[in-house]
Amino acid sequence: MFKKTLILTLLSSMVLFAESGIGININDDDLEVEGVLDSRNLEALQTSSTVYQADFNFLNADSEKLAGLGIAATNKVEGLEGVEMSFGAKFIWAEVGTEDFTSLPLMAQVRYTFPPLQFNIPPVSLEARGLYAPGSLSFGDSEEYSEVRFSADIEMINNVKVYAGYRNIHTSYEGITRSLFDTGYYAGLKITY
Repeated sequence: MFKKTLILTLLSSMVLFAESGIGININDDDLEVEGVLDSRNLEALQTSSTVYQADFNFLNADSEKLAGLGIAATNKVEGLEGVEMSFGAKFIWAEVGTEDFTSLPLMAQVRYTFPPLQFNIPPVSLEARGLYAPGSLSFGDSEEYSEVRFSADIEMINNVKVYAGYRNIHTSYEGITRSLFDTGYYAGLKITY
């Protein structure tokens, strides 16, 4: 029943987020589905230079699961061509063994898009993201959450990006010494609209 509900939720989330983009990334052990809804695609919401983004991700790491739903504000950094910064928060739910983990980490992200290159080389971007929730933003037996990601993408076809990255995610529980949820390299594909 849980798997059917999860698949239905993922498919409906992809439809919801398909206005801005969906992605899937994998490695030997993990599968992650992610989606972004960007206010640049919703003209009624875009009244300033600040862009608002809602994002969703679901990570199936071995037998552990993590789902996140977040919101962030993004803007270009004045004086630094191609650099965008985002700040926001994300609700995280994880299932590690028999334990449930919930927290509301704060998020910061920096994205750099290289200027157009000669010889028709496709657009290339680098991205770094960090999330952190101390005990005051973690609920129940959850003590702390931290996540660091680095990735690079290249737009091989219009609106289709190939990307690769590294993630390190820690979920700390009260009375449990093991905190590493997932770490490793991954590669994937994003379709943007």
